[in-house]
Amino acid sequence: MKKGLLFGTSLLLGLAALASCDNNGSSSDVVRIGLECAYVPFNWSVKEESSFTLPIQNHPGSFADGYDIQVARSIGAELGKTVQIVQVPWEALITDLKMNSIDLIIAGMTDTEERRQQISFTEEYYRSELVLITKKDVADANPGTLNEEQFGALVDGNNIVSQSATVTDDVIDIFAEEYGAKHVTPVSTFALAAQDVRTGSAFAMTAELPVARSLTSQFSDLGVVHIDQAILGESQAELGVSIGARKEDTALVESVNKALGKINAETRLSWMEAAITRSAGIE
Repeated sequence: MKKGLLFGTSLLLGLAALASCDNNGSSSDVVRIGLECAYVPFNWSVKEESSFTLPIQNHPGSFADGYDIQVARSIGAELGKTVQIVQVPWEALITDLKMNSIDLIIAGMTDTEERRQQISFTEEYYRSELVLITKKDVADANPGTLNEEQFGALVDGNNIVSQSATVTDDVIDIFAEEYGAKHVTPVSTFALAAQDVRTGSAFAMTAELPVARSLTSQFSDLGVVHIDQAILGESQAELGVSIGARKEDTALVESVNKALGKINAETRLSWMEAAITRSAGIE
């Protein structure tokens, strides 16, 4: 039922967009950015406007904040376009992009072979390490970076959870096959996965380090366990995040890549650190 409703909404939005847009699916002076607004510190929603936010077009009175928003603003400025933020459930982002309801996905999405069969990706705009979020006492008992043997001893027989349809959920299959972890049913958001860890229904969750830092700043009973990234095998190469675009929009991808090239590493780091700090105050 839910998937049907999402598809119907996407179709209606797509048809409306086509009626008023150019061949690239957007008006010449607007670029529509799709994101879920529920993936701190990359993106989230707030009720008060600030110098860091942009209004969410399909949710009047709500504003999007986060690292992705700063990237979107910078790209919009370089392209000479007004940025419009559209809140889209994670599972519907690629569908909405293909249906011309949005023009770009800037949502902490990883460029994978499976996704590349449907859409195109720009160069990476952020890369970090994968970590475990556990109860704080577990994290305190496992300082430093765990090697393969230490990691195996920690996760063997324990439930690991993450958000559905994400690379961080996919890697749990490796943990299950090679280290005896139990890959439990993924949930719809990282926030829900964190609650599973807090309540004890999951021993740990997988997440990128910025996400883990935001969640542990919100919940003092959670902690971060670092692991040797070699444990991930080939999946290690898939931890960066890129911007999604329609396959036919090659000129747009080229323009976005040029815009990304003008955002230096220091600026990207400052944006992420500031986003993590702001996300600590989310209720």
